Amino acid sequence: MMWHHAGGGTAQEGVFEADFRSLADQERFITVYAQAYPDVLESCTCWGYEEPGGYSNGNYDIDLAYTRAVIDDLVATYNADRRRIYAGGYSMGGSYVWDLACVMSDEIAAIAPVAASCYPWTFDACDSAAPIGVCHILGTNDFYAPYNGGWVPSAQAQWVYWVAKNGAETSPETVSLGGGVTRYTWAAGENCEAAYQHFRRQGGEHDVPGFAAGVIWDFVSQHELDGVPGCNDADCPGDVTGDAVVGVNDLLAVIAGWGSSDGDTDGNGTTDVDDLLIVIGNWNVTCP
Repeated sequence: MMWHHAGGGTAQEGVFEADFRSLADQERFITVYAQAYPDVLESCTCWGYEEPGGYSNGNYDIDLAYTRAVIDDLVATYNADRRRIYAGGYSMGGSYVWDLACVMSDEIAAIAPVAASCYPWTFDACDSAAPIGVCHILGTNDFYAPYNGGWVPSAQAQWVYWVAKNGAETSPETVSLGGGVTRYTWAAGENCEAAYQHFRRQGGEHDVPGFAAGVIWDFVSQHELDGVPGCNDADCPGDVTGDAVVGVNDLLAVIAGWGSSDGDTDGNGTTDVDDLLIVIGNWNVTCP
């Protein structure tokens, strides 16, 4: 789980924007706080951007190369799973991860931009990107990323675009979480390509809410590069790996995910003995 700090910030400051450390220990994943290359044009550690016509702060390609190098190092040094690389970010870092969704969807399975919307030039040139999970958290009073649009696309324009690209369900599950926060979830569709989730913070301003790290991990961790494993498990109980057959691979997935959300087949958020019994009870079933 990679996190990208706000413009002008540092990797260390990113830890206090969204602290994944205790959650990473509990759920057994690697968390990485990245740092932007120094931006000479604006005299800050600001993530690269490149508008049409060549206008750029000068380090867009440098930051993209850095992101790829970090992923390669995580895989080579820490045995990270290339299928399960996620990128979140705040403010300008969030805008950068929107860029990653459009240019690195072959390497990143899901993104989580907070208090940020996609740059308009990126939004207009994203059609070639593959489906990718998106968890977008945005306040209605955010000055940097106006909720109803302005210099960037509106929250609605973004979810309409990505829900269609992801082949997600067209009607969201809507849940009021209290405190002015409403969660909208467009579940992965029939092909299990990717889901889209949006948290609307009524009256929320330009900040990272305290609930961000937990909900981000809950959402992105469901995704792999080739889709959402087991998203149609209601039609095929026990098929954890999504290969349409319940068998030894599903049993191993449950064992590997024991105590975490990985391998969860009954939807209670934890892989435990109930999930094991579901796999055993459906052993050798071939799914439609």
